[in-house]
Amino acid sequence: MDVEEAQKNEARIFSELFTTEDVKEGTGAFIEKRKAQFKGQ
Repeated sequence: MDVEEAQKNEARIFSELFTTEDVKEGTGAFIEKRKAQFKGQ
């Protein structure tokens, strides 16, 4: 795959990653200054 296609794939996968429950938990824990309880989801 060329660089442009690779960048599009990276952007798509990166955006999917940031919709997981663990990301929401991690962000919330950081803001609330508490330890995150990750569930692998």
